[in-house]
Amino acid sequence: MLAMTQGARADDELITSTRTVVVDARSADGAATRAWIKRHSPGFPPRLQAEQLEISRTVVFGPDSMQRAPGDSPPVPLPASGKPGDVISVSSQRNGGLETWTYKWRAGSKGGGSWSLIGYTFKYFDEQER
Repeated sequence: MLAMTQGARADDELITSTRTVVVDARSADGAATRAWIKRHSPGFPPRLQAEQLEISRTVVFGPDSMQRAPGDSPPVPLPASGKPGDVISVSSQRNGGLETWTYKWRAGSKGGGSWSLIGYTFKYFDEQER
């Protein structure tokens, strides 16, 4: 599955582009995604043995940006760096359970930056499946 959306805000001329893919959790991309999550949020490693992972990456850029055209940059492999406003979301479901992580790129005060976990959800919809 591949989905892409674009939005523009006229007031500040920023454009957002979101690209979503679904990968097999047992594939190389799935393993790399789980490892990326463990590196960037060691307190919240994947708990579900999901069969698929849905990965979305949203990038923000202005009209003068040298960014590639929306859709040219797939969400996997997950990037080591980003730009302020970039967001990555990963979700998985299995047997009535849901697990999601949302990260946002935070620029460092002296350049660089890091992906910060801004949201995590883990819940079961059906306790019998637990």
